[in-house]
Amino acid sequence: MDKNEREILLILRTLLALERNFLAEERTCLAEFRTGLAFIVLGPVVGTVLAYIFSSLALEKTLLYDLINFICISIIMGLGIRITLRSRSQLKEIRKKKNALKVRQSEITKSSKVINDLLGDCICIDGLKVNES
Repeated sequence: MDKNEREILLILRTLLALERNFLAEERTCLAEFRTGLAFIVLGPVVGTVLAYIFSSLALEKTLLYDLINFICISIIMGLGIRITLRSRSQLKEIRKKKNALKVRQSEITKSSKVINDLLGDCICIDGLKVNES
């Protein structure tokens, strides 16, 4: 390999490291999304448990306890919806950056025949191989 091809490989190595960072960010956003969904599902469960506790106490102010129960359910589910929507929008941005990075990797790979023969089949954008286009 000549010096130009080594420089191309160094650039590709840097881009692959950046891609790993994007994948880690994507994994974090997906975990956040999963947490938001758990909160959404947890809201009615907490409401049921609170309703059971309040009914077993046989207290006189049931309207107040129903209101407290409703507020708890609303807060938990609202937090879950907020977390889910925020992580979904972050995930869209990360995927756009990751796809732009893949396009850049394919452009750099195509600049050298030796490197394209070596790595050209490995770069996929949205499930399609770059060399098939």
